[in-house]
Amino acid sequence: MSSGSPYYSVTGMTPDALSPRKEICNYFSAYPVYSLAWSRRDDQNGMFRMALSSFLEEPQNRVQVIQLSPQHDPAHTPERPDFGLVAETTTDYPLTKLLWQPMAGGFAQPDLLAGAGDSLRIWECEQTGEMGEMGLHKSSLRQRAKMATRADYSAPVTSFDWNQIDPRLIITSSIDTTCTVWDIETQQAKTQLIAHDREVFDVSFVSNSQDVFVSAGADGSIRMFDLRALEHSTILYEAPAAVAPSSSDPNIGDLSYYPENSGIPSARLASFTPPLLRLSCNAIDPSYIATFALDSHTVNIIDIRNPGSAVVNLVGHQGPIHAVSWSPTSPSQLCSAGADSRVLVWDIHQALATRQHQQRQAMAAAAQAKQLSRLATAAVGKSGGGTAVAAGFGDDVHSPKSATSASGIQTSNAIQAVAQAAAAQALTLNPTNVAPSLTYAARLPVNSLAWHNNSPEWISIGFGNTVQTLRL
Repeated sequence: MSSGSPYYSVTGMTPDALSPRKEICNYFSAYPVYSLAWSRRDDQNGMFRMALSSFLEEPQNRVQVIQLSPQHDPAHTPERPDFGLVAETTTDYPLTKLLWQPMAGGFAQPDLLAGAGDSLRIWECEQTGEMGEMGLHKSSLRQRAKMATRADYSAPVTSFDWNQIDPRLIITSSIDTTCTVWDIETQQAKTQLIAHDREVFDVSFVSNSQDVFVSAGADGSIRMFDLRALEHSTILYEAPAAVAPSSSDPNIGDLSYYPENSGIPSARLASFTPPLLRLSCNAIDPSYIATFALDSHTVNIIDIRNPGSAVVNLVGHQGPIHAVSWSPTSPSQLCSAGADSRVLVWDIHQALATRQHQQRQAMAAAAQAKQLSRLATAAVGKSGGGTAVAAGFGDDVHSPKSATSASGIQTSNAIQAVAQAAAAQALTLNPTNVAPSLTYAARLPVNSLAWHNNSPEWISIGFGNTVQTLRL
């Protein structure tokens, strides 16, 4: 901890935009917190500002905007808030996700906030000019749009993503098996497609792409689509089958709990493909996607260049995972949180480097096996032909016995090379397990997390009625 001022100054900005010096900052809501989103603006009005939503089983849920107070206590005081409420509005149903509009148009663009629940809603956040609590300027949340595919009924929206290249575009996923691309300027759906066989639980544009997106759903698959060619899609990953034990079993979904030939009751032998609940696309390297399944304790890392299986497994949670997010500035760093009240930070750089080395070895072994197989085939053909061939100047002359012996050696070498290539290839098919590099224990199960885009040393987590920001 640094002494002196309780916050870092940011050149050219007012105290509203100062960054905290202490390691943990708090906000205490009057409602259970579910969704979180950091503002993407780095001006004085948005540097350390968040949106959050409640989870209430009643038609009076809240959307709040909070901001770091310039009057916050520099000491670690868990019972005192460091963020103050600057804006609030209501929604009928809980929101499954919140996002602020990407800053593609500069500070002159409206400050828009989107949320998904019963429909896709867009609010504009504007300062009112009034002073509020904790020395902060008040703002208002004015609803600009409510978008649904049908006027009479719209299937609930499970998630959405805002396109980084063209902020006019938002893509939503729904329990009706569809994904819909919206133009927020016209407030009309541009494209709607059936993306999965069952409910779609999450969707995201691939980083640095205006057209390519991926989705995850209740059918246990991750699929990739291109808006320029929607007649085709690619299944990148399918969750492996899991045992479906009774709901009271504490080891639900954990196949490793049941040893082979252990005489498990037949009711527990029924397998199912677990739904994939969330996915996160790597913000720097578009090749990698993180995902997790229902009741899973493991985050799976997928490489879209090698579809079909995970390349890395993040193993460390002791309960079902609720959220995962890539770092906005590092291609190898992630954060996850779950029902075990733990927030885990991972670095998979070494695991990816090891796997790339294994892949190069497998390719080299396969090339060697192919070459030796060709030589063995040629040797066998030469020894079994039975036709005398006149030796030319400089040619080796072999007897039939020596030729047969040589072909046997070539065949043996080829078989050995094929076995080595298969072993090397098998290494690349098995995911690498990685342990967390940092761990934080919250007081309650963590429902959500968000990584600060402009200050990547900060993440925020939501548990119970509390929002905490943590310095990594």
